[in-house]
Amino acid sequence: MTYEQALAYIHGRRRGLPKPGLARMRELMCRLGDPQDRLRCVHVTGTNGKGSTTAMVAAALQAAGYRVGRTVSPFVLEFRERFQIDGEMIPTAALAALTERVKAVCDAMEGEGLYASEFEIDTAIAFLWFAAEGVDLVCLEVGMGGDTDATNVIPAPLCCVITPISLDHTAALGPTTAAIAERKCGIIKGGAPVVCCAGQDAAALAVIRAQCARRGSPLFLPDPEALRVARIGLSGSTFAYRGLPYALSLAGEYQLQNALTAIEVLRVLAAQGLAISQTAIRAGLAAVRFPARCERLGERPTLLLDGAHNPAGMAAFCRVVAAQNAPRKVAVTGLLRDKDAPEIGRWLAGAFDALYLVAPPSERAADPAQLAAAFAAQGLPATPCASLEEALAAARAELPPEGLLAVCGSLYLASEARPLLLAMGRGERTPDR
Repeated sequence: MTYEQALAYIHGRRRGLPKPGLARMRELMCRLGDPQDRLRCVHVTGTNGKGSTTAMVAAALQAAGYRVGRTVSPFVLEFRERFQIDGEMIPTAALAALTERVKAVCDAMEGEGLYASEFEIDTAIAFLWFAAEGVDLVCLEVGMGGDTDATNVIPAPLCCVITPISLDHTAALGPTTAAIAERKCGIIKGGAPVVCCAGQDAAALAVIRAQCARRGSPLFLPDPEALRVARIGLSGSTFAYRGLPYALSLAGEYQLQNALTAIEVLRVLAAQGLAISQTAIRAGLAAVRFPARCERLGERPTLLLDGAHNPAGMAAFCRVVAAQNAPRKVAVTGLLRDKDAPEIGRWLAGAFDALYLVAPPSERAADPAQLAAAFAAQGLPATPCASLEEALAAARAELPPEGLLAVCGSLYLASEARPLLLAMGRGERTPDR
């Protein structure tokens, strides 16, 4: 199997399956030798911030001298970004070989009526690669939910992490934050310690406390009163927490919340005997990079890329935009059909002067013309465009050098937009397709 054949096979699998559960994944892993049982994991779930928190913890553990596997869901740069060891993506040859091995097992299972989804296959490949490479630790990001997520076949992790919970994927996870929290708390097991973010939704936090008590898992929360912020900007932040200084490379005030969660996770791991110095924590936070998380890709005008795709994420990003001193701010955005477009539009309307709408590269993309009508009703000028290139060119044409252009609304869109924004930031013409 070549790398291209591996990608075609993986992307040809269905994403969602009518009967969620772990039976298929457990069977798949059993037939592959249960490599996940040989891994020591930090398991991270939440609605927003789980990717950034996972990246911070992984960077600090790497700075402490550990060999660290990490999963990313979804990817922005390219598919191999899903699987990383010490920040390096899986080699194409390794991905092809592991996919071929997993495919053989999936073919046999399918003949018995057990069909593995794309994400289940992705997760199996990650476990196989991490185990074969003998990593010291794995920072494992949940795909969606928790209890029936494919990643939840691991034994009790070193630490369970719950980032902010808000309303997203409600059709699959439930209509309230409490219901969603119940699903995400499914990763808590075996008395493993749990770290929950500061400022968690009150209803969700009540569920988390109850589930920790029921399962005998100690709960740790950051102390926001111990935070002292010195500077916040698009180049990152400097702050003190519990009297100790830090510099964070990721932009946005909301990333401070993720940083406090990551610091508490690292403190919990250190209490279990892992050699994690304060120097390593500081080095990890200063070094961490994560594409499409309030990422600045150019200046004059300021070019920002963010994967905000639900109301809570868009609210956090728009607060960053609102704090920027620019004479005109324009956004290019696209959403998936299952997102709360009116609520997302409300946040966009408060931060941007104009909006250009495109369809993300997904079969679930919302129609730009329908979104434009919905946003116009909220008083936000919104122009539907036939392509991302058209939208970027129109947005750039109306901005002064001191202006701000942001692409946001979907990680699918962010993946498509990133090379175009990088070219724009270098002063190159946006290519036509």
